[in-house]
Amino acid sequence: MDNLISQRKYLKSLYFFVFLATGFVTPFATVFYKHTLVNPDGTTADHLIGWIYFFMPLMGILANVPTGILADKLELGRHLITFFCFAVAVFTTLVGLSGSDLTASLSLEARFLWVFAAVMGYYIFSMPMVPTVDGETMTFLNKIGQRDSYGAVRVWGTLGWSIACIIMGLVLNHYYHLPLIFYSSSVAFLLLGVVSLRGLNFKRRASAVTIPWAHLKKDRLFVWFLVFSFLNGIMFAASFLYTSYFFDDVLETPFEMGLVFGTWTIFEIPIMFFSKPLIKKLGNRWLIVAGLLLNGIRLVLFSLFTLETPFFLKWAAATLQGAAFGMLHLGTIDFIDHQSHDNMKATYMNIGSLARITLASAVGGKMGAWIIASYGADSLMLVTGLGSLILILFFGVFVRGHGPTDRPGN
Repeated sequence: MDNLISQRKYLKSLYFFVFLATGFVTPFATVFYKHTLVNPDGTTADHLIGWIYFFMPLMGILANVPTGILADKLELGRHLITFFCFAVAVFTTLVGLSGSDLTASLSLEARFLWVFAAVMGYYIFSMPMVPTVDGETMTFLNKIGQRDSYGAVRVWGTLGWSIACIIMGLVLNHYYHLPLIFYSSSVAFLLLGVVSLRGLNFKRRASAVTIPWAHLKKDRLFVWFLVFSFLNGIMFAASFLYTSYFFDDVLETPFEMGLVFGTWTIFEIPIMFFSKPLIKKLGNRWLIVAGLLLNGIRLVLFSLFTLETPFFLKWAAATLQGAAFGMLHLGTIDFIDHQSHDNMKATYMNIGSLARITLASAVGGKMGAWIIASYGADSLMLVTGLGSLILILFFGVFVRGHGPTDRPGN
């Protein structure tokens, strides 16, 4: 019993610190690029930001699948997470330095190369981290017969994210030094590395686990789900990557931005915490459909906002993000766990992440930059919102998911 409690605490601490670290960066990164990559005439080099967001997720192709295979075959998930933490800390520091006084005399091209190289290093090590933690978590929960309790563990990541966003918004509101975004993340990743070290087992395995590739090859439903995840990921990436860019136009202060990002998780917390009854009542099918619907409504509402729109209305619409993401994420993890073999949890999670985040973010990042440059950030919110609503039909026809009475293997 003590060992089970210890394992739960370990996994909760991993989620808390990894989302604390990413919460310092992700909501504000586009603002950093927006004010760091500036043309000689003072305008933002939107095309360069687009190239960063195009190549950035492609780094996951080099890391996600190999990470999943190593984690499953050699049970090295926790060792890889620890290594990634310290590597990411180095690259987040380098990104922050690209926006400091050190680069003040550099040309736009030279500054872009610095930012580009550092961000690529950051992403090649950070992208496999969360799906690997998810794989470790689902492996543990399946072993103890509590696979539908994922949200109660993952909710600690939501808390870490909320705390980081609000803190960073307050800091930037009083001391507007954008490199602090990445320096703070670097410190958090170092702390995560130290926490992760506690859970390592350095005993050598007697033999490697045999990965049942035949299970993946015949899993046609998972292939359709990957197509859906790719399309949904494009909509999500194109909107989310540029949300801070959009907020920079329609919100008045960095504190308002941090407050919105930090509190739009309000409804995500109860959804994660009560994941067990929600999955039993709705299954992953209706969780995903509800998440798509709420996300579409949220983004369409965003497209109507201007600087003059009352802050409360902007905040209220933004809170739909927590409910939408919570449902979509719970449904996605439950679907992947349904389809995956017991010896392929990390592999399935990383392949799912490859479609949903890596490849989709490359397309969505470039598409978002093009729409913003051509029509404005409000048009990007409208297009992605309508896209999310249309995907409900695609999911219903080609995937459908699992109902509340379907059990793993059905």
